[in-house]
Amino acid sequence: MDPRLRYRESKVLSWTRIDMLLLIYEAAIEALDRGVAVLESGDQSQLSNVRFDAQRKILLIADGLAIDKDETAVRIMNICVFILDQLQTDSAENWRSCVKLLETLHEGFEAIAEDARKLEREGKIPTLS
Repeated sequence: MDPRLRYRESKVLSWTRIDMLLLIYEAAIEALDRGVAVLESGDQSQLSNVRFDAQRKILLIADGLAIDKDETAVRIMNICVFILDQLQTDSAENWRSCVKLLETLHEGFEAIAEDARKLEREGKIPTLS
């Protein structure tokens, strides 16, 4: 087997749920930051694409929530719905507020990341399939 493929395969095997979640939040924050920059620049020609990208990332977060099993997931879903509503505006301030919300959630998940990885390694949290 090609050593590069073996390396790539080992990286995939070490990928955890929390790592994926953090990456999704980072991508959403970056998309919203781009939106803030576009709104502040006044270049409306890019706004539709940037808005669509940001909405997709927020929907990706929402899609992974088990709202039927967890009250925290319901709260995060409500935040996602709020963010999607704010993304309909052309207000850089509204978008900035959404960035702050996502950064706060990201920091919370980052704070528990090592524990989550350990629980996943121990089989107490299901691994990614």
